[in-house]
Amino acid sequence: MIKDVGCLIIHGFGGSFEEVKYLANYLKLKGYNVLCPSLKGHTGLKKDLIGVTYTDWIKSAEEGLIRLKEASQRVFVIGFSMGGLIGVNLCENHDIDGLVTLNTPIYYWDIKNIFKNIMMDIRTRSFENIKRYIASSIKFPMSALYNFRKILSITKPKINETKCPIFIVQGEDDDTVQKISAKYIFDEIGSQKKKLKYYENSGHLILASPAAKEVSKDVENFFCSILKDEL
Repeated sequence: MIKDVGCLIIHGFGGSFEEVKYLANYLKLKGYNVLCPSLKGHTGLKKDLIGVTYTDWIKSAEEGLIRLKEASQRVFVIGFSMGGLIGVNLCENHDIDGLVTLNTPIYYWDIKNIFKNIMMDIRTRSFENIKRYIASSIKFPMSALYNFRKILSITKPKINETKCPIFIVQGEDDDTVQKISAKYIFDEIGSQKKKLKYYENSGHLILASPAAKEVSKDVENFFCSILKDEL
């Protein structure tokens, strides 16, 4: 039964529930048990990230996973951006039925797409992307940026050890994560059941983009294929 299936959805670095809200609501309507933990220090205030480490972020997600497992017979983990790296770490110590990574970084900052967005801002005089880039550059304390780099470095070697089924989602025009990251995960993952799909018109915040509906349907279809195999 779907009601016995839990979905842990992990937001990204510096983010919040708003990044994953569309998918969370979609899966709730389908009858899944959905839990979206807030990672430690992610209050929207720069000062609250000071002194917080990547192990704190993993622990925040792990505590949510344990609660979800108590209420669900099977559990899927979905990680957006850095949340996907956290998902890989959860697979190391927990039995998980499937993992979904959404625009998860191995190689970040796509300079080509950033330049394209800046030129579009100049042509349209909207400057929305330029404002976003400036805000991002001053949003985080240096310690948080260090810990983001740290979780990336400690997670890469673990990808090959991840054996659960995986669905890798990547936006074609993501300006934060280079799309070759998805190919790296696909090639290195230790899973026998794996799927990679690219989406257009999505940007980095793929679940707040025109592609959100298609992504959500594909994520649920991936879950259904796993559950069907277990029957």
